[in-house]
Amino acid sequence: MVLAGGSQYVQDQVARACAAAGAAPIFVEGLADALPLDPAVLLVGPDQAPEGLTGHQEVIVVGVPDDEARVWGTAANLASSRVVILPHGSGWLAEHLGRRLNPVAAGSVVGFLGTAGGCGVSTLAFWCARTLAGQGRPTLLVDGQPLHGGLDLALGLEDRPGVRWHDLRELRGTLNAGQLRSALPAAGNLSVLSHAARPTDAGDAGEGMESAVAVLDAARGAYDVTLVDLGGRSHSGRALAAACDHLVLLVPSRPRSVAALEAVLPGYGSVQVTVVLRGPVLDGLDAWHLADRAGRPGPLPYLPFVRGAAMAEAGGDMLGFRLPRGARKVVHSICAGLERAA
Repeated sequence: MVLAGGSQYVQDQVARACAAAGAAPIFVEGLADALPLDPAVLLVGPDQAPEGLTGHQEVIVVGVPDDEARVWGTAANLASSRVVILPHGSGWLAEHLGRRLNPVAAGSVVGFLGTAGGCGVSTLAFWCARTLAGQGRPTLLVDGQPLHGGLDLALGLEDRPGVRWHDLRELRGTLNAGQLRSALPAAGNLSVLSHAARPTDAGDAGEGMESAVAVLDAARGAYDVTLVDLGGRSHSGRALAAACDHLVLLVPSRPRSVAALEAVLPGYGSVQVTVVLRGPVLDGLDAWHLADRAGRPGPLPYLPFVRGAAMAEAGGDMLGFRLPRGARKVVHSICAGLERAA
């Protein structure tokens, strides 16, 4: 555990958290001194420039409430980072470092995102979640898009009682895994954490997302797998992606989306990414071409256009919508790949 930069107060708080976790931290002045040490967890003060951090997945930006804007600004420039505001985040930091030192069996977290908006990321995330839950695996589907009206609307669960993101707005520190699972609306083995379908006031949009790291950590203890609908490349989606073990990137067969692929992949550091081509396929933009652009062996998984899927989502009938054989086959293939990666 290495802390680069930070005030004396931040160093003292980090030292206490590390001691509670059973670790001896190393304090250095800057990243130039920290990176050669190859830390298991790199903690970064808000005074540090992010250059040279590409490929370091476990990065935590630490600071104090008076400097919170600068802390978030530093984190926004890092591909895979978390934020801890001290001292109220000390308990979470101690628990997180303790799990890194003494890992226990925990579920995986997989993020789903696209190179373009409206390409079917939410639908693919749900299909994979439903498939995994149907295999008897406790599965959580997380709505990571605060301004998209609530994922539970597409599933027909908007009137089912249970916790939504805005109910977690006051959460600080850790969250009990069992309490999270019992509080969420569910259909069999599939639980859903959605934004409110009908916000009670304008201030509700996006509230609760500040607790995302604590929620996903609790989800690891409650579910075999947690799938996060990150949507397009948004700021909130980038923050959630930093907490994922694996990403599924959906790329429509369009020139701009394929061109964006090469810019998107380097931004996620060392997180493993599964690239999926979204149909219909244009001439010259097939699964072999996309594999070449992504630097992966071809052909890549290809998700065909599914007639009726948009209507099922609009009508809140996604839970009962039956996939045609071709789409079902690729969804099972993606899920099998996620199991191998875990």
